[in-house]
Formats: sequence, C-alpha cells, structure tokens
Amino acid sequence: MDRLSSGKKVNSGRDNPAALISGEQLAAEIAALEAQSQSYARASSRVSITDGHAAQVSSMLSEMNALVIASANDGGLSDAEKAANQMQIDSLAQSIQRFAGDAIGSMDSFNMPGGGNAELEAMMNSVMAAVQSVRSGGANDLSSGNLESAQKEITRAISDAASFRGTLGAYQKNTLEPAIRSNQVALENLMDAKSRLIDADFGEETANLARYEVLTKAGMKVLGIINEQSKSVLDLFG
Repeated sequence: MDRLSSGKKVNSGRDNPAALISGEQLAAEIAALEAQSQSYARASSRVSITDGHAAQVSSMLSEMNALVIASANDGGLSDAEKAANQMQIDSLAQSIQRFAGDAIGSMDSFNMPGGGNAELEAMMNSVMAAVQSVRSGGANDLSSGNLESAQKEITRAISDAASFRGTLGAYQKNTLEPAIRSNQVALENLMDAKSRLIDADFGEETANLARYEVLTKAGMKVLGIINEQSKSVLDLFG
C-alpha cells in the first residue's frame, strides 16, 4: 500500500539502503544537468536575439550601399536628390548605430569560447565606425566627393556584419545545440536509471496487493473453519 500510494518502491532507507543512496546521487546529477540545459537554452535564445539585431544591421547596410552607389552617378542626380539621399543615409546610420549597440548589449548574456565575444564586439564596432564616416559631416559623406571611399567603407561594414552573423550561427549550431541534445540524452538515461531504482512498478505492486488480499482472506477463512470445528468438538464434550 505504501508503494502504491507514493508511487515509489523505496520510501525510506530501510526499504533498500543501497538503492536510496544511488537514487539520491542520480537525483543530484539530474538537477545539475537540468540547470545546465536551461543555461544552454537561454544562451541559444540570446544568440537568436543578437542575430536578429545583426540581421537588421545587414539589411540597412544594403540600403545604404545602394544610396551611395546611386549618388556616385553625378550625371543622373541633381544636388537636391543627393541631399535627399544623404538624409536617408543619416537616418539609416542612426538606426544602424542603435541596432548594432543592441547587438553588442545582448551579448552580455552568453559567453563564447576563446574570446569570441570580444571578436564579435570588434566587428560591430567596425560597422559603426564605417557608418559614422558616411553620415553628414563625416569624412565620406556624399558632399565630400569621396564616394569611392564611402563605397569601400560600406562594403567592409557589410562584410563585418555578415561575419558577425556567421560566427554567431556557428556557435549556436556547433556548440549550443549539440550541448542541449547531449544533455537531453543524458537526462533521459539518468531519469530512467533513477526510475528503475526508486519508482514502483504499478503492475507488479497491484498484482502483489491482490495476491496478499487473496491470501489474507483465505487465511481468515481457514481460521473460521478451524474455530467452527473447535466449537463443534467442545459441544460434543459438553
């Protein structure tokens, strides 16, 4: 009844001391693996968030590059059109700076091996520096005439943003996701081992209970018969 009510075949040390000790050790390992798995899962989520910020940066850099290339065509654009392009570039640059800063900030929640966080931050800082140079008043803004240099800066920024996302993706795919899968397999095996040691087999325990009930009833029936027979014998002597 204790096993059926608790669902465990080891409810105290006296039930099976060795199984209790092993079960407690397995429980500690399971708790540690669960905590580690949650940490990996949080890191993977943060990596996805960081990649989302970087994806916005990449998209806006492509728009900025198109504006710079269009402005390099002196014969096709008026001064007013170039000024309008510069306004768009300034707006894009402001948004890129914000999303790049968000990408750097979100990296605080995970740690890549081998100083990977510092490398990623350097890539994003390089992107922000390139973008700053083509804003109004920058060394490579549209009015400077350094449009070839501006294109090179934006091309370099696009490459840095792509490398940033590629490095993040490799870390998520080759480090975090395998670790999560490995922990899951280990957890399943440990939980199965703990269950075999500690948990009751309901089918077996139910069968045992039924057998004991039958034996108890049979024993009581036999005692009843014996009592009746004893009474009959005493009646004869009476």
